[in-house]
Amino acid sequence: MKTQTYNPSGLEVAFAQAFTELKPQLQELLGSNQITEIKTDLKADNPQLIFALKDADGDLHEVVVKIIQRIDATE
Repeated sequence: MKTQTYNPSGLEVAFAQAFTELKPQLQELLGSNQITEIKTDLKADNPQLIFALKDADGDLHEVVVKIIQRIDATE
């Protein structure tokens, strides 16, 4: 199916939502780093997830993930 809208596309939004739902699995892989919150902006041109993290020393950090779909490739 050809993508009709990219800003954001339905696939970008669905992918961002799925990524958010993986929080328990991501938490397991992060060792002593704790995900304290995930902020989402699903209406942005490129949906983004902001992960608020606390490390083993109690320091706070943020990791930003932007979801970008490339233009459909022609075969």
